[in-house]
Amino acid sequence: MLFVAIGAAAWANPEHARSGGARNVAVPGFGEDGLRIWEMRASQALPLADGIVDANDFLLTTFSGPKVETVLKSPHARFRTEDGNATSDSLIHVSGPGYEIFGKGWEWDANRSRIQIKANVKAVFNEEFDDLFK
Repeated sequence: MLFVAIGAAAWANPEHARSGGARNVAVPGFGEDGLRIWEMRASQALPLADGIVDANDFLLTTFSGPKVETVLKSPHARFRTEDGNATSDSLIHVSGPGYEIFGKGWEWDANRSRIQIKANVKAVFNEEFDDLFK
């Protein structure tokens, strides 16, 4: 189960929509144990209907304990505050320990800890796979 910070509800406030949204937004997500499991940032966020937020310069960081696990960057995304899901047709760059993945169009599901990249996927691994192909 996923717990989204109170900031997400404030972020989706229609009052922000009238003023052009919020700038330099950070929204953390917490696990049942109270530890931060992800943090989403955007340079600008504009609330839309049904808890959906339009985000520019989207940056998502996932954590394993205090350690950064994955960093996802995309110029634009739509984030659903209640579900902990984000989608985009934009470019994406995902990096983690020993790998980088690039592509276009993506979906992120915080509840399943899953990123799906839809097109033009290129993966670069910084690990040797000698034993894997023997």
